[in-house]
Amino acid sequence: MTYLYKITKPETVTETTPILFTMHGVGSNYHDLSSIPGDGEKNFVQIDVQGDRPYGSGFTYYVPDFSRQTEEEVINGTLHDLDTFFDEAIQKEGLSEKQPRYYLGFSQGAILGLSYTLLYPEKSSGAVILSGRLPGYVAEAARTTEFGTQPAFFVGHGQFDPLFPAKIGQATQSFLEGKKLSVTYKEYPTAHGVIMDEVNDIQNWLKAQFEA
Repeated sequence: MTYLYKITKPETVTETTPILFTMHGVGSNYHDLSSIPGDGEKNFVQIDVQGDRPYGSGFTYYVPDFSRQTEEEVINGTLHDLDTFFDEAIQKEGLSEKQPRYYLGFSQGAILGLSYTLLYPEKSSGAVILSGRLPGYVAEAARTTEFGTQPAFFVGHGQFDPLFPAKIGQATQSFLEGKKLSVTYKEYPTAHGVIMDEVNDIQNWLKAQFEA
């Protein structure tokens, strides 16, 4: 398998039990987001995925350098690897392809979660997008896609984010709403990070999604 991961699952797992994949930001690891969906006993499967490339003191899913390859080539290659991994992890862990899949990502992980959900909608019930952005080529590819009622999105963004300014989060909101998708968009008084109020909102959104 391409990626290291850790998994938690409830005692009983059925074909309706949601699966939540988390993807961290550049230079971090699979522990970074593991507590955001909530601690303690869960009614969903959580798979925290670690980037496969060492970067700084942690890992990354791709090196954010588009000088030799286009952004589309780099990200699409990563999305293909992740798609293979998601299917393999589900099979290895004795889960079902029928289980609804959700994705939670921060920064680079948010870019990948958003892109994957839009380009592989048949494998996506929803995504939590934290301090990320929508690549232009993904928006163009998804422009003609007819989506149903899902996937649904929670988009959280820092008002003072120096890496991806708040207007980038607002543009993501506008695009998703233009596709008639369910979007919860919230901004928070922080920079490129996640604060406790945001965590509470994420947990409430996931709870509503998983119990729907």
